[in-house]
Amino acid sequence: MRRTLRVLTTRRLDGRSAIAVAVRRWKEDVRRDLGGDLTRAQETLLEAAAQAWVILSSLDDWIARQPSLVTRKRALLPIVMQRMQIAEGLAKHLERLGPERKARDPGTLESYLAEKARGGGEVDADEADHPA
Repeated sequence: MRRTLRVLTTRRLDGRSAIAVAVRRWKEDVRRDLGGDLTRAQETLLEAAAQAWVILSSLDDWIARQPSLVTRKRALLPIVMQRMQIAEGLAKHLERLGPERKARDPGTLESYLAEKARGGGEVDADEADHPA
C-alpha cells in the first residue's frame, strides 16, 4: 500500500504491474460505459476516481487481512472510517461522471462499412442489412 500511495497519479504506475493493469482496465471500462470520447474535465474526474479506486482497493485488501476490525478497547479501527470516506469520495466522482451507461453514436451505414473494410474483415450481405 505504501508503494501505491507514493505514486501521485495512475499514469506513474509501472505499466507491467498488476495494479497498473487493473487500473487501466477499470478506466477503459468506465470510459466505454460513458460512451468513449470523454471531455478533458471528464478525463480529470476519471483520473481522480481511478486514484481513489486504487487507494480503496489497497485499503480493502489490508483490512481483509486483519485478524479483527475492533481494538482491545472495543473501538473500530480508524482505518475503517477512513476507508468509508474514500469510498464516499469515489462515489461522488463517479456520480459526477454519470453512473448510467451512454450509447455510442452508431454513425452511418457508410462509416460502418468503411470501418469493417479497414479492419480487414469482409462484410457479408446479412451483416450489411443489419449492422450492429
